[in-house]
Amino acid sequence: MRYFLSMVVAIVAAVIAATGALGGSMSDAAAAKPTLAVVVVGAGRVTSTPAGISCPGRCVATFSAGSRVLLTQKARTGSRFLRWGGSCTGAGACRVRVSALSALAAQFVGGSTTKPVPTPTPPAKGTIQSGTYSGRGTGGYAVTFFVPAGVGSVLDFSTAGIAARVNCAGGGSYDNPFTILKVTIKPDGSFTGTTSQSAVVSGKAATITYNLTGRFQGTSASGATTAVGAYREDIVFADMPSLKCTSNDQPWTASRSLLSPKGPIQSGTYSGRGTGGYQVTFAVPAGGGSVLDFSTAGIAARVNCAGGGSYDNPFKVVKATIKPDGSFTGTTSQSAVVSGKTATITYSVTGYFQSENAAGATTAGGVYREDIVFADTPAHRCTSNDQPWTAARTG
Repeated sequence: MRYFLSMVVAIVAAVIAATGALGGSMSDAAAAKPTLAVVVVGAGRVTSTPAGISCPGRCVATFSAGSRVLLTQKARTGSRFLRWGGSCTGAGACRVRVSALSALAAQFVGGSTTKPVPTPTPPAKGTIQSGTYSGRGTGGYAVTFFVPAGVGSVLDFSTAGIAARVNCAGGGSYDNPFTILKVTIKPDGSFTGTTSQSAVVSGKAATITYNLTGRFQGTSASGATTAVGAYREDIVFADMPSLKCTSNDQPWTASRSLLSPKGPIQSGTYSGRGTGGYQVTFAVPAGGGSVLDFSTAGIAARVNCAGGGSYDNPFKVVKATIKPDGSFTGTTSQSAVVSGKTATITYSVTGYFQSENAAGATTAGGVYREDIVFADTPAHRCTSNDQPWTAARTG
């Protein structure tokens, strides 16, 4: 209390000095006006009626002689008003008759004296547009994803290639495509997703992990919803778990480029490309209930084996049922002989029907994968890894 009152006295002295210093540059009429000085201690604000005082910190205002000024205090969140000091005392209303020089202090306790960081306003549900989004990551790599009707998720986020190669501590690098099939959009417009796959990288068994973060953040000049974020790819080798290989976090930006389909999934023939430029084809029969004969002209990357060796086989899944949300998943296996050895080859495909392109044709995207298990060495891992693909109705 003694410190608080001595501080008020010091403020009065400072104001007297400041008023004197200013007097030479002020008009005689202005200099003659009574002065009110206020200092705010703690997390709060003081304003006056009539107007003139409005501050945290310290402020000074002049009023007409004999003016009755009402001071109002307001605490910030987490703080409370404790008391007045100087021309007012206690914790009640503060009314000051300004006839000469008056000074007072308002003390708040608790909370923070720093200005709070404003919380970003999340985009309204209706401002996140459904449709296909496209943009760029570091190095100019294309980024695409799809937001279905209802804007509840981000589907098939992929890049034409990692924006920066996956570099390893101690040397070595790898260049892999990046795909995450589905991430839920939170109420504030943000989304975060992580997925992993068992893989073979340069003849070594490994686990590849993909991480994605992003946020929808308003609209572009053309009225299209925009989004920003970062993605990352990490590789851990089974025989060297301490070896760190990562793309590091790579920033990306995108905006809605294609509208959602105007109608149901179109029946007909679809064609497109997978990683490496391999052709992808499938058909959707009348009624749009399934994907038939999903195949490639060749595996987008050869089926490589841990410990060495590779195989190049065509890929085919005969039928995959289309779910109500436009997704489909199909798996099929065959008993085979590969390089003179009995084996089982398993084919898997996952995808989502997406927007209509500029020609009005339904588009789709996803990943496919081929795995080979040899009867005499079942632990021997041979796989194409997950390979992204895109396609559109062509006939």
